[in-house]
Amino acid sequence: MSASIGIWAQGDVNGDVVLYRWEADRQAGFVAFEVRAQRIRPSDESGRPLGSLLFDAAVGEPSGSAEGVDIPLFIEIVVALMRIYRRAGCAPATAHAYYL
Repeated sequence: MSASIGIWAQGDVNGDVVLYRWEADRQAGFVAFEVRAQRIRPSDESGRPLGSLLFDAAVGEPSGSAEGVDIPLFIEIVVALMRIYRRAGCAPATAHAYYL
């Protein structure tokens, strides 16, 4: 079975924190990407963090928790964002991921 994750920046990608909307497998949500620190957190539509869950690229794995957040899906979203960020050297406008 194939799957995909759509990830779109919501607003200016040149800010210190970029809010992204994602959709995957009949689910949707938001993550906030702290660009300089290279940290990503699940968030609400205003960018407010959900719980203490955090992916810090310097550590390379998530820490903390957030009620109702699918951790494996969160990791897939993080990987898609970080892959494009590292290639481009800046926050991307989109970071779609496709799995077969």
